[in-house]
Amino acid sequence: MRKKGYFLSLVFLSLIFSLPAEVKAEAIKSTNYAIDLGELTVTASKIEQAYRHSTQNISIIPNNELSSMGAIEVSEVLNLLPSVDVVEYGTYGAVRSLRTRGTYPQQTLTLIDGRPINTPRDGLTDFNQVPLSNIERIEVVRGPASTIYGANAVGGIVNIITKTGQDKMHTEVLSKFGSFSTKQTSLSHGNKIGKLNYFLAYDYLASHGHRDNHDYLSHNANTKLGYQINENNHLTVSSGYFKSKAGSPGPLNFPDLDNRLDTFKKYIDLTYRGKFVEEQDLYIKLFHNIDRMEFVWTPDPINKDAHQTKIYGADAQISHTFFDIFRTAAGASFQEHRLNSSLSGKPSYNLKGAYLESETDFWGNGSLKFGLRWDDYSNFGDRLNPSASLNFWLFDKIKLHALAAKSFRAPTFNDLYWPVEDWGLPALWWPFFGRGAQGNLDIGPEKATSFEAGISGYFFDKFKTDLTFFKTEFKDLIEWVLNPNTFWWTPDNVSSAKIQGAEFETEFALVEHLKANLNYAYLEATDKQTGKWLIYRPRHLYKLKVFYSPTKNYEVGITTIYKTKRFTDTNNTVNLPSACTVNFSFNYLLNESITFLFEVKNLFDRQYQEQQGYPMPGRAFYAGAKISF
Repeated sequence: MRKKGYFLSLVFLSLIFSLPAEVKAEAIKSTNYAIDLGELTVTASKIEQAYRHSTQNISIIPNNELSSMGAIEVSEVLNLLPSVDVVEYGTYGAVRSLRTRGTYPQQTLTLIDGRPINTPRDGLTDFNQVPLSNIERIEVVRGPASTIYGANAVGGIVNIITKTGQDKMHTEVLSKFGSFSTKQTSLSHGNKIGKLNYFLAYDYLASHGHRDNHDYLSHNANTKLGYQINENNHLTVSSGYFKSKAGSPGPLNFPDLDNRLDTFKKYIDLTYRGKFVEEQDLYIKLFHNIDRMEFVWTPDPINKDAHQTKIYGADAQISHTFFDIFRTAAGASFQEHRLNSSLSGKPSYNLKGAYLESETDFWGNGSLKFGLRWDDYSNFGDRLNPSASLNFWLFDKIKLHALAAKSFRAPTFNDLYWPVEDWGLPALWWPFFGRGAQGNLDIGPEKATSFEAGISGYFFDKFKTDLTFFKTEFKDLIEWVLNPNTFWWTPDNVSSAKIQGAEFETEFALVEHLKANLNYAYLEATDKQTGKWLIYRPRHLYKLKVFYSPTKNYEVGITTIYKTKRFTDTNNTVNLPSACTVNFSFNYLLNESITFLFEVKNLFDRQYQEQQGYPMPGRAFYAGAKISF
């Protein structure tokens, strides 16, 4: 399979050197950084609204910023956002999920064009499997959003909006080579012909990895077809396929050179957006996700476990605006989740939900939003989650914002149906180590109540700053505990926690060719029963990214992340030391069609771990080129 990667790269290089001179643009426009408060966002309410009108903290990452940062995977971009901490187990191919404001990875909902992609098997999103070539922009809502999206949006939402074909045909080819024999190649093409538009993307990534049995190979193909029925109505069909093969070496103190992990994903998504009457918007989505994981314990003779999940889903929302100051929206959703596992059998459950949201503008300077959602699960019953939020502008430059909301996370298939594992220990050892492990059909959802308040300032379209205080109290958290009567380890709703803190962000483009973002998060995350610190939560998290383009031909970028120590055990006796990593990127525009790329990851070659026993790679170099025509 790796020969395909070499072949694609050779084809790419031949395209660069055979590109005709006529393709060169008349001039290359210099970078003029600015902050746009009128930029549209859809994630907070599923309907487009200006960024300045949102009552929640939202980060918007446009496509050009993805390119500037020299990222190979989308998690590298998300890791630079305020209060976001990416959970990493190594280099490419290792699991990458994230925590938002100290919540658990399963408590952040990830969407692609509004389609949920958290696997119901374990509730996680592996961002290795999200291709950069297909991304138009990313919207990240920090804070609860169960009022609109239901379960798993406790810490926030990551909504990835994909590209569509435009009026002018556009093709882009990217190829990179680098440390650990890493090869990345992507190809995308889009166009619009009359009322029809289409976009195609393919991504290839291969790496030997920085440890034994840490190799990785993936193929990712996505298509998007749109049809403009008339001026007010649009239909989109998206589909995609992902396949990867990776080594799974385990922690340093218990390495395993035989374990392998194969992953397969497929999806199809049908979305309608439109209106039949003025001031009314209609949104309908039908989707189907397939996620298959095969874990190979030994290759010869082969011994593997296979787990496949399927989701069938439907969402609908209608919204109406009255007198330009009052908007109300009502929606309903249905999903069916199925598991086909070699160990857990073929269980399934379904869920349905309905919600109502209203937003009112007052005095022309602010807005007040209320929401209420009801969800009903066939396996544990129903939940009701209200929310209220507001923003108010002073002198059109300073925004005050606040929110109060309830949210929840549903138990996963692993929580409910983990297969009976008898460890075969003598009965004398059961009180100390347990007899084995199994799932628990009687557990319910995790519940959370959140509050936040903040102040933001926006000046000269070149400077913005925000300070937000937040607090979330959790109850009925799911933890694996040892039953003193049966000596089986089972998950149960036995824990509660409190997470509170503050996040600060300032972004400025005061100099025409310089843009910088500095953010800081302070976190207190404790178990309410024991008073101990929750594992892997740093108290302080600092991030800086700077882009500088002194001439029209090149751009330099530097990103820095510093996090303080994190406890790795619930007794708070073992910790990972503080860590600081710096990445460097350099983009040179030969002309408007050809860009040469160079990146250094972990510039100062720091030795560190994000998870106990899983070392992160040292200094790594990557270089390549991108052509557009």
